[in-house]
Amino acid sequence: MHWILTTPDAFTLTQVLRRSQWLLHPPFSMNRARDHLDRVERLASGNVIDLTISQVPAGLIIQSHERLSGKDTEEVSHKVWRMLRLGEDFQPFLEVARHLHGLETAARNGMQILRGATLFEDVVKAVILTTTDKTLQGSRITWLVDRFGDSLPSNPTRHAFPTPEQLLWEQDVLSEMFDPILVSKLIRIAAVFSDAGEQVTVLTEANLPLEDLIAELTHLLNLDAAALGLVMLSLGRYDYIPTDPYAQQHIHQHQKGYSLTAQDVHAMFEPLQPWGGLAFWLWDWSAALPTFETLRGVQWRT
Repeated sequence: MHWILTTPDAFTLTQVLRRSQWLLHPPFSMNRARDHLDRVERLASGNVIDLTISQVPAGLIIQSHERLSGKDTEEVSHKVWRMLRLGEDFQPFLEVARHLHGLETAARNGMQILRGATLFEDVVKAVILTTTDKTLQGSRITWLVDRFGDSLPSNPTRHAFPTPEQLLWEQDVLSEMFDPILVSKLIRIAAVFSDAGEQVTVLTEANLPLEDLIAELTHLLNLDAAALGLVMLSLGRYDYIPTDPYAQQHIHQHQKGYSLTAQDVHAMFEPLQPWGGLAFWLWDWSAALPTFETLRGVQWRT
């Protein structure tokens, strides 16, 4: 079955997929043309389904080989809405980005960055991505999904992202792939989401001041600065400017050769608040850096 989900006028799925390749880990995958997003998803009903998301002029076509109930269809629509950030208003950012060297490509190529169907998925992936060698990140996440997630009935080689309870039921198995410190982090995260998932949701949706949210998440989930940067990106807290080693690595992969300290990065993007964090992740690091005076002259529409 299939249905169409309406999207904002400027939304382009291929741009999201192109920009988010570094986050396209299982249960996500793409077709060869890189214009379809595929995913295996476990629904609240317990059903495991395949999803294919593509775009037509009328919006996004969501397809599944399974026959879904109205409740299942609504759940899938909400999850796609979250994954592709269809409810976020980027217009104030866009109005400045299109005139600011370094963000011009963001204005042309879209601003949505892919995230998981749930915050739990995003937190688990953030911890693995920021503590694992880049060459091993994909295989480690794939192992976690295949080892713990429910299999797709029509193709048992494909799996949904595991639930917190699934990680806890066989937590000893985590040591087969991860070091003891990372195992401890993953168990802590799974336990919190299993026991207090609603509390985490309320916390992250309460629009807390940035410093309060940082303190709460750091304490509750035992996140370090690197993982916190990706979690804040997932939450759409674009006022969080990442300056941790993982963020520095992101810069070095694209830069021309200049060297920026954590203090430099914060000073560069602070004038772009409350969008400083988004500007960081979307910045064209292959371009020359603007002067700080230019950035400080930016005025966002409120």
